[in-house]
Amino acid sequence: MDKETSPTSQTPQYTPLDELTVTECFERLKLVSQKGTYKDVSLWLGKKPNDYANRKRSNRIPFAEIIRKLLQERISLNWFFAPGYTLHEPTYSYTQPDYVKSSVAEEERKRRLEFLKAHRKIEPFLKAYNLESDEQCLEVMLDVYFSTKDKWMEKSQALELVAKALSLTPASKRD
Repeated sequence: MDKETSPTSQTPQYTPLDELTVTECFERLKLVSQKGTYKDVSLWLGKKPNDYANRKRSNRIPFAEIIRKLLQERISLNWFFAPGYTLHEPTYSYTQPDYVKSSVAEEERKRRLEFLKAHRKIEPFLKAYNLESDEQCLEVMLDVYFSTKDKWMEKSQALELVAKALSLTPASKRD
């Protein structure tokens, strides 16, 4: 027998999150919000007064609104979503500077990968027109690659045309 059906269980009866109903959800929210009616809870969540009735009919719990409001009120999500359970918190505390560092590092990694992808696309055109040793041509081709949108002209077609044009004027005359 599980926790809910055991008659000898002395612990409070909790509904697992995946079995949570709209009514149970709003009952928990009544405790937190100190509101007396479901209509008042809906207003507290920032919704229309008839939101509870609509949610009950469609059996859809407003998780996004609940999470937003609980965090706004600085109420533990554990209390709402996992009552009766002892959850383990990670030993690492994630701070704002860490978030910024990791997102900057991730952005830099994405840029490097995009640059490598661009270089792989450009290299065959530079070789085909004997321009691989010319850094100016490489720079122009990279500019073309990153500024070309595939909707008007294919990147490969634009790169081909630019490489062809660059090969017509010797590098010594471009300086």
